[in-house]
Amino acid sequence: MEKKYTVEGTYQVNNGEEKEFSFDYTNSEENVENNNKLLQILDKPYKLILQGGKHGVKGVRRFFSIVFLFLIANLCMVIYAINRMVVSGFGFGKSFMLVVIFLAGIGFTIYAGYRTYQYVVIDTMRVIYENSTSLFQKISDLVIGNVEKLFTGKKDVKQSDLKKALNFSKMVHQKYQKVPRFIRKGMIMVLKKVPFVGMLVDLQEDINSGNNSVASAKLYTKVDSFISGTVFGNNNTKWVLWLLPLNILLMYLFIRWKIG
Repeated sequence: MEKKYTVEGTYQVNNGEEKEFSFDYTNSEENVENNNKLLQILDKPYKLILQGGKHGVKGVRRFFSIVFLFLIANLCMVIYAINRMVVSGFGFGKSFMLVVIFLAGIGFTIYAGYRTYQYVVIDTMRVIYENSTSLFQKISDLVIGNVEKLFTGKKDVKQSDLKKALNFSKMVHQKYQKVPRFIRKGMIMVLKKVPFVGMLVDLQEDINSGNNSVASAKLYTKVDSFISGTVFGNNNTKWVLWLLPLNILLMYLFIRWKIG
């Protein structure tokens, strides 16, 4: 069921003056509820990993698979080290190296888990973004409305003026006050990665012609394409393809060098 929601905040115009804004957008109660649940567990690794899959986060199963792979690989290397020590003879130095190998295996596994958890967090933000399509469409309307006066009667507009057209930081902090600060910073970072200035310059002709609705639709398409392709599209676990073999190789060479 669709429901109306209101977003309020402030933005800066080219003379530095702050103005308030308010707009309504519609979204399904299911999407909003899903986003709220994800935001509540986003800063709780244990809950996010266990419950994220229920809310559309695809990376949760991959987290367990990757951690399991590194755990088994390093366990095998520890067993191999024990076997080499039995064959080559026990000694205090070798026993100490066995402890080092064990700790190194734990370190590799923890690092792999941390990297995969980052993947899960970004994938969670992807789900939240996809559930907030109508909100980002309204933000595009707001951006176009804010820069319209800057473009009026001008061929060239300063990039510094365009950057002041909307204060995303204040809007996010006001909209998501109950969300932990570091998560709000993450959301702002996603918005700041979008090259709005270049996109708006490309839309100057439409804006000057008064085709704000067309310009807004084009801006949203550009923003959505950039966020989906660049921000979320580059979120992957391909690093496992080189880190796992490197982990095994380094452990093997160290065992042969220190234990025999």
